[in-house]
Amino acid sequence: MLTEGRRRYHDKILAAPKRKLLLPDQPARTRFAPSPTGYLHIGGLRTALFSYLLAKRTGGQFLLRIEDTDQKRLVPGAEERLLDDLQWAGLQWDEGPQVGGPYGPYRQSERNDIYQQHARDLLDAGAAYRCFCTPQTAGQGAAAYVTSGCYQNCTSLSADEASERAEDGKEPFTVRLKRPAVSQKRVYSDLVYGKITPLKRSPTALASADTDSGIDASDTILVKSDGTPTYHFANVVDDHLMKITHVIRGTEWMASTPLHYDLYHAFGWTPPAFAHVGLLVDEKKAKLSKRNVDLALDVQSMRDKHGVLPDTLVNFLALLGWSNPTDNDVMDMRQLIDNFDLKFTKGNTMVRMEKLWYLQKHHVARRCDEARISRTTAPINGLLDTIVVEAKKQFPEITDRCKTDAQLRQYCQDILLADSKAYQNAEKYVQRNRYFFAFDAAQILPPQEESSGQKQDISAQTVHGLVKKMLEEFDFKQPYRTSSVAGTGSEDYVPSPDDAGRLWFEKDSARIHAAIYHHIWSVVLHDTYQVESKRLPFTDQPIDDAAFVGSFGSPPRAAGGQEEVAHPSEDQSNSGHAVEAVVQSKKDWSKAVLRSLRGQLSGGLPGPSIGVVMAILGYEECCRRLGVQAREGGGW
Repeated sequence: MLTEGRRRYHDKILAAPKRKLLLPDQPARTRFAPSPTGYLHIGGLRTALFSYLLAKRTGGQFLLRIEDTDQKRLVPGAEERLLDDLQWAGLQWDEGPQVGGPYGPYRQSERNDIYQQHARDLLDAGAAYRCFCTPQTAGQGAAAYVTSGCYQNCTSLSADEASERAEDGKEPFTVRLKRPAVSQKRVYSDLVYGKITPLKRSPTALASADTDSGIDASDTILVKSDGTPTYHFANVVDDHLMKITHVIRGTEWMASTPLHYDLYHAFGWTPPAFAHVGLLVDEKKAKLSKRNVDLALDVQSMRDKHGVLPDTLVNFLALLGWSNPTDNDVMDMRQLIDNFDLKFTKGNTMVRMEKLWYLQKHHVARRCDEARISRTTAPINGLLDTIVVEAKKQFPEITDRCKTDAQLRQYCQDILLADSKAYQNAEKYVQRNRYFFAFDAAQILPPQEESSGQKQDISAQTVHGLVKKMLEEFDFKQPYRTSSVAGTGSEDYVPSPDDAGRLWFEKDSARIHAAIYHHIWSVVLHDTYQVESKRLPFTDQPIDDAAFVGSFGSPPRAAGGQEEVAHPSEDQSNSGHAVEAVVQSKKDWSKAVLRSLRGQLSGGLPGPSIGVVMAILGYEECCRRLGVQAREGGGW
């Protein structure tokens, strides 16, 4: 475990940028402008995140604008859910709904007067005209189609005539943009793709896309016949009035750039800088959708159904298409802000969910480290809430062991801190650690007569005898002693430097492991050396096995009980072989004992060290599972 100081140094070194960052010279004003027509998709959150990071990295402002002009498509409650998802992800806007700002209102449905005035400005300048053409059907049968284009040459109407017909109110009309002659020749600047020419489709358009994202910019409708603005018109007007300097959006909108430039040109405004980022695709390079991904793609399902942390999701999305300038992929929001720039990969970005769960484990481990350092549960309270609920759901019998909610929460806290790097979500975590919550003797692994790599047969009965003796007779609470390590006979003990930072179960685990090795040494040294019990190690500090065995000198008797007569060189050789044999025997016994304990206590399932497992389960529960009589007053 890294100390706080070492962890910060480690993170700082890994997070240091390895290239010059691509950033604007001035603070950026960015925006996210979603339509509340459903759940917030992870692709939308990624776009919002990039805009947020750029604003914060440059000391600018991040705006939220609700584009709700198409009232027919609005979903009740979608706006509230969208705002909640953004706040959950840590993307707090500087201006927008709930917080206000100098350029509001920030809902397009409340800005119609503004759009009407700007439409009149274009009409007065001759940059737009009123069109009285209505959609009509042409052709017959299967060949019938509907056209909504201007088929009556409404541009030939004088301004007075068009105004008079509009004011009469008897004819519906739209307001259309007069396409400037320079539009076809214009070259557009993009912060990702460089210089681009007018496109009919996005450069990353997918063959499987249902609709063409291209826009025919000629005589585009700006205001519909019901008086509401079209998306593109409202978008440009709002971006200008809200002083947006940088627009980050998906490449599906790149084909709209000429139209937006035409609108800026018609008004005489300077366009913002555009950065188009690639689309998200699956491993078959198809458009990311619920049909081809084993995970919900909306933010609410990610957080509520799958238990993804906000730190995890934000980190995951930031790495999709952004060229991370550091060697460290695991970053919190502060680190993302510090290292963010406008260097994106060109083309679509493949989404691999394995990366999401990799980051989830690391962010949970980070939170657990923060809880350790701060000695508070604040960083992990949300995790504990879900684990407790899931534990009760999967193993209701746990309430027999943990009588109160407080006891169960503490129990789950200990398990989480002990096995933090294995966390994916609460459901899978409780299932992985099920042996902490329920004991099924039928799932216990059968005893192994020999563990892999052993050079001697060690029966399961012999191992059980060692464990039984340890649990029934050994005093785990006795002071550590290091005399055996030094070979001096001294009883002095120097606490481990990390002892103060250990959690209770780590301290108990150290005692359990020390006791296990104490008893293993007693077995492997019994037939070779005459060793007093007080000289057997009981310590939480590492020892050099060979040096320890060598401290006893040559074995007192040769095979058969005869005194060994040999030259000094032979004595040294025989002693060396004896030391190697004892050390190897100790290794074999260690494998056998630890494997047996894991099989009997946890069914052989992976998890923290067996000492930690025993510490958290408790002395009496371990005795029960191992079929040993618990000693009165016994414990770690």
